[in-house]
Amino acid sequence: MSPIPLTYRIIFNYVEPLLATLGAVQAVVAPRDLLRLSLPSVPYTTAMYPLFPQMCGAWLMFAFHDAVTLRIYQDVHVWKHILGAAIFSDLGYTAGLAKSMGLAWFCNPLRWDAANAFTVVSTLLPLLAKILFVVGVGLPRPVPKVKVSDKEL
Repeated sequence: MSPIPLTYRIIFNYVEPLLATLGAVQAVVAPRDLLRLSLPSVPYTTAMYPLFPQMCGAWLMFAFHDAVTLRIYQDVHVWKHILGAAIFSDLGYTAGLAKSMGLAWFCNPLRWDAANAFTVVSTLLPLLAKILFVVGVGLPRPVPKVKVSDKEL
């Protein structure tokens, strides 16, 4: 039996790799739409296009680690290291969203349209799940090791 709770396995082995893969495809196929969704205040120019395959590569790497590496290694320590690294990427992406949308808009769901809602929620929920996993929320507590005396009985 896996030491990783089912909820985390569903999020990180299925949901997040799917979202990352869809984002990677959109980065290459429809970069203008991706930019409009993620950084609405930035106008698209064709000179920006080389950035999008780079985003695609990063997102495919995350999708691979979530769908393959984490599935192979059912070890809490491996998961914490991989997801811990991904937190830095998510924080950078989230900071870019907040900067582009404006902090007041980013923090007020009542002002979001459907595209804003999808972008922010599909970024923040996996980020929150990563943080909860890394700090150990919902993980089984390790069994303390008991020192046995070296004396013979």
